[in-house]
Amino acid sequence: MMASMSGARGVHRHRSRAQLAALLKVEAKLSLREPYALGVGVALPAVLLVVFGFISKNVPGNVAGSGLTVIDLYVPTLMVISFIAIAISLPRTIVRDREIGWLRRISTTPVHPARLLAAELILDLVLAAVAIVIIIVGGTVIFGAPLSVGIPFFVLSIALAIAEIFSLGLIVVAVAPNQTAATTVSGVLFFALLFLSGLWVQPVQVGGALREVMWYSPSGAAVRAVLYSVFHATPPVPTLLTLAGYTVLFAFIAVRYFRWE
Repeated sequence: MMASMSGARGVHRHRSRAQLAALLKVEAKLSLREPYALGVGVALPAVLLVVFGFISKNVPGNVAGSGLTVIDLYVPTLMVISFIAIAISLPRTIVRDREIGWLRRISTTPVHPARLLAAELILDLVLAAVAIVIIIVGGTVIFGAPLSVGIPFFVLSIALAIAEIFSLGLIVVAVAPNQTAATTVSGVLFFALLFLSGLWVQPVQVGGALREVMWYSPSGAAVRAVLYSVFHATPPVPTLLTLAGYTVLFAFIAVRYFRWE
């Protein structure tokens, strides 16, 4: 009896892995046909790295008395921008699949729609990892950013940043009624998060309430945590707690309002 149950569980796990692998292959082909996440999530940060790298070479010295150069400050910013761009691609694909009835149709097959979502998230995590490698290697090898990554805090900061920002993207998936609304909301959210991340002006260059808002915004807190960890420093505890709080809140809202059809 126990042997048959164990065998059945093994068959079920094997079938689940096979289904997920098949979905990953399909989603990878679709992402190549509509390479929004690849283009904006990986290519855009790479281009910005070159831009800010050359700015850093031509504007030596530290920024606003921070002790950090332009490229030092923008390495973590560009990582978080990559996460934002990839997260914003989620509504474009998942809301489209829901609107055309693909999620409803797949629910009538042995493949649960949750596996489709899992495949999409796995591909996005791979893109995020590629972007991280490009930015770190490019920042250190090509533009001389003196990074000394503290692995434990770096992994923690990156994990919290991705979880938080991807959960925010899933909120848009959950609440957007159609592709038009998803595109509009995603666009507004994208540029708001870019500003708060420090793309146009870094928090060290502003003061007062605006700096605090940027530091404790979803993208600003992510950048601050990664900034400390890439210089082998412990991120401020309030920053890590802010990221964790956002992650729990955004995930709760996304799960609460998510629908397959």
